[in-house]
Amino acid sequence: MLNYPLTRDEHMAIFDAQTFATGKLAQPLAAEWREYFRAISPDFLREVPENALLSSGYLPGHSMMRALFGVIADPALMNPILWAIGFLALYDIARRLFADTPGAVWIALATYLFSAQVLVNAMTSYAMTAHLALNLVWLALFVRGKWWQHVLVLAIGFLALGLHQLTYHPLFAGPFILMLLVERRWPLFTVYALFYSAAGLFWLSYPSIVLSSFDIEASSGAASGIAGYLERIWAKAAAINLAQSALMEFNILRFMVWMPIFVLPLLVLAWPDVRRFDAIAFPLLLGIALMLLMRTILLPYQGHGWGYRSLHGLIGNVAILSGYGYVHWAKHQRERADGTLALLGGATAFVVLPFLLWSAHQFVAPYARLSAAIERQPTDYVIIDTETSLAAIDQVRNRADLSNRPLVLSSIHLDNARLVDLCAKGSVTWVDAEDIAAAELPMPAFKPFNAMRLNAKLLEECAQPFDPSMR
Repeated sequence: MLNYPLTRDEHMAIFDAQTFATGKLAQPLAAEWREYFRAISPDFLREVPENALLSSGYLPGHSMMRALFGVIADPALMNPILWAIGFLALYDIARRLFADTPGAVWIALATYLFSAQVLVNAMTSYAMTAHLALNLVWLALFVRGKWWQHVLVLAIGFLALGLHQLTYHPLFAGPFILMLLVERRWPLFTVYALFYSAAGLFWLSYPSIVLSSFDIEASSGAASGIAGYLERIWAKAAAINLAQSALMEFNILRFMVWMPIFVLPLLVLAWPDVRRFDAIAFPLLLGIALMLLMRTILLPYQGHGWGYRSLHGLIGNVAILSGYGYVHWAKHQRERADGTLALLGGATAFVVLPFLLWSAHQFVAPYARLSAAIERQPTDYVIIDTETSLAAIDQVRNRADLSNRPLVLSSIHLDNARLVDLCAKGSVTWVDAEDIAAAELPMPAFKPFNAMRLNAKLLEECAQPFDPSMR
């Protein structure tokens, strides 16, 4: 994956970590750059009055973890370590659940190990690896069930809620908490319900906490806290497009392709345990169903993703349910089950997995090469043509404190007055649609929506051409 943050989501994790490493909750934006707010970072910035701050619209947990990890080691190593933590937690869970069927333990671990989605996302700066690891550690402690372990579960749940989006962890933990009602464990259910309600309210208030730390008040939008968040959720739910929800079929197919081949039949075989409301199997499947329902309603389109990222935090659910399926199969046809799974596992490990890893590398490489060339341009500023080549908008990436040179800007978020101002500030490089097409990005450039707003003659006078040899 070339240690390259391909998408805006990945870049924002690094962007915020750079700010948190300085001890700030957001990066103040100098007045001279406030009119360039969107041009500097086109997507996923938090709405702030007068564009006074640079901060992503995500919750801070994952980026704070990266900032802390960066004190002792390269932050790029954090996700691989979280991958290993998730594996160990899964082993602990499977060993307890399938003590009488060691083969089921191996199946659960193989599901994790041979998942291209798990491996590839662990090589990125996406928050999804943290979601998966924390969910598995949460469940490992929850299954053990001692009072002090429940205290740790609550602490992990607090962090998991604030990793990057509030909607993910509750759909994993919620079904297990509801099972406490079914089991009539009233005091424990009450503790979990009260704690998660309070933690959810805290994280909903986080945007307003950030603004308050800079003595800024927000009366509307996401930064206004709970009310603003609920407004956004309602707007997305009200705007549901049934035609777009058909994308979920592709999402599910993509998820299954990036999982080991043997997973689907084992999930089917796990149904008897789900149907009898097993205390673990039922909430595992319910969490998956709730996540798919939520994404269908709010946001069927995932954008970039290796597999289907919205289900990433629940891959542990899939692995454990696969173990349940193996138990049923082995109970009646042990030799056939072992032989078939060995064949499918071998096909996954030696054919499907290498192909998906290779294809992921091939997809990332052109973006990484173009980005490296942009970063090495010998000018103060680089403007990328994002009007006629909107697919290149993720190439617009800067440090949170804007200390990088050249500073990279999006043309679709500039006008001629801003261009003149920029040319007066320093030297400029123009990356046009032909330069972007020459980079052979896997996602082709879009046709222009309308005529270029920036004056071509002005660009020619004040900007020098892009040098693609600067690798």
